[in-house]
Amino acid sequence: MNYKVIPLIYAANEHFKNTIRFTAEFNDEADPDALRYAADCVQKRYPYFSVRLEKAGEELVLAENTLPFVISGDGEPLCLNSDESNYHLVALSRKGNSISVDISHFICDGNGVAPFVKTLVYYYAKKRYDVSGIDTRSIRLLTDSIEEEEYRYPFPGTPLPKEYTLPEKAKEYDPFRFDDELFDSSGSYAYNLQADMASLMKCAKSSDGSPVSFVSVMLFRSLMSLYPGNKKDIVFQVPHEYRKVLGCPLSHDCLARVFNTVLSPKDADRPLELLNTWVRGQIILGSDPSADIGAVNGMLQLDAYMHTLPLEGKKQAMQSMVGGSIREHTFGISYTGNISWGGLERYLRDVHVYAGENERHGSLSVEMFTMGDKFSICIMQPGRDPFFVEELIRTFADQGIECRPMSEEKCHLADFVLP
Repeated sequence: MNYKVIPLIYAANEHFKNTIRFTAEFNDEADPDALRYAADCVQKRYPYFSVRLEKAGEELVLAENTLPFVISGDGEPLCLNSDESNYHLVALSRKGNSISVDISHFICDGNGVAPFVKTLVYYYAKKRYDVSGIDTRSIRLLTDSIEEEEYRYPFPGTPLPKEYTLPEKAKEYDPFRFDDELFDSSGSYAYNLQADMASLMKCAKSSDGSPVSFVSVMLFRSLMSLYPGNKKDIVFQVPHEYRKVLGCPLSHDCLARVFNTVLSPKDADRPLELLNTWVRGQIILGSDPSADIGAVNGMLQLDAYMHTLPLEGKKQAMQSMVGGSIREHTFGISYTGNISWGGLERYLRDVHVYAGENERHGSLSVEMFTMGDKFSICIMQPGRDPFFVEELIRTFADQGIECRPMSEEKCHLADFVLP
């Protein structure tokens, strides 16, 4: 069977690897036999992830790959779609108490990889522990009948009707950027923080916000505390998935568009409630269904145009488009949602997610995830100096929220190559 690729995949190169690393940190040291068992189980349960990227004339297609998923024993990511990974777009690794899944962002997003990881954790725990009492209703199992919606290409053959449109104003920003000297050249570093969900949500809801809007305001306040003389906008990018408008909530594909949200330095001293409401309002406007429909129809137009180009033309067109569309911003923030683990969290110390590492040029990448009654707030930055992370922890503490540092690591995400 062949699966269709989204046009974005043609943009892949050494500067645009577009990969995700999802790590589950257990209470005990990772067991290689249990992980091998779990890896084989998820490969059977998710056949649409057991693929390789191949040329088919002037196109790229995803073809079935029956080779086993590769597991690295040193925690290092393997190059996806290469002999290192058996030409899979998924690879696994273990180190100490941690098990990581590296997967191409071209074939899934956070909502696509989260069920995969939950299934992996379940079968790992089943092999190593006693899983009696685990609620499997939210976990995809080998005994499931796989619904077509999970694996089929989600885009329609004809444009979606656009019944209404909110007015769009072209905006130009002069975004704040970190000074180059603040980040050394040692590569990307990842800092994982863990915050109590109840106390964070109490603050967020009391000030008319969501987890994303509240954490964005905390990031903004941290920046303004560190740089009180800054006069430039704090611009942050928020992804919004359009599964709902496509009518395919179970789809594994990467189905998100990114929009800019902004706070001005002149707002630094405004009350938390006002800032949170303002950011929440921007997110609601940016998530308008008409914009989702526009994104879907734009993807259909792009796909049709790409069919007119030779393979090298497709690569050049997409690399140019990606390069031209990446706006300068201070940070990007993504939240997959409140994930139910069905009791599997009893075996876990933490979960954390990192994505991108696509030449971020001094901006921060922030990923949020849930495990039990905790939020993981995962920050990837270019360089090791933790000055910003330390200020963010203090900013949370000012609101009575304990935000504990869980890990610090040099974090190189998996490379990705085209055939």
